[in-house]
Amino acid sequence: MSRNVRRVPYELDPKGIQELPFADQKAILRGADELIGTGGRSMLVKILRGSRMKKILELELDKSPVYGHFRELPEEDVLARVDWMIMNGFLDLEYDYRLPILVYTPKGWEIERETYAAELLQGFDEHLRAGPPFDMT
Repeated sequence: MSRNVRRVPYELDPKGIQELPFADQKAILRGADELIGTGGRSMLVKILRGSRMKKILELELDKSPVYGHFRELPEEDVLARVDWMIMNGFLDLEYDYRLPILVYTPKGWEIERETYAAELLQGFDEHLRAGPPFDMT
């Protein structure tokens, strides 16, 4: 016997945003990386705004390279940018039982893959410049 699952509804609203700078697109995708398959829009907004919420700190999401990227913007403006990314095919939402969680689309993953690879390369370059001993932790 199956039960009806009451999924948490969501409504996307980009608040009239027509275009988002590529740097902002990359920041949103980078911030979403730790949440893919586990978290949703609200948590992504908290990372991008630099929230000191207990759960953000416990999960060490404050270590994200884009933590606080949109610190100066109100929460609803950051959410509008995230919604724009979903509506324009960079991110998607899938239900995990009753909650909508973020997933990459092929279009979004293509950008994030390059961003993350560049980040890793930069980290290796910094270790090489620092010289031996090479502590990769």
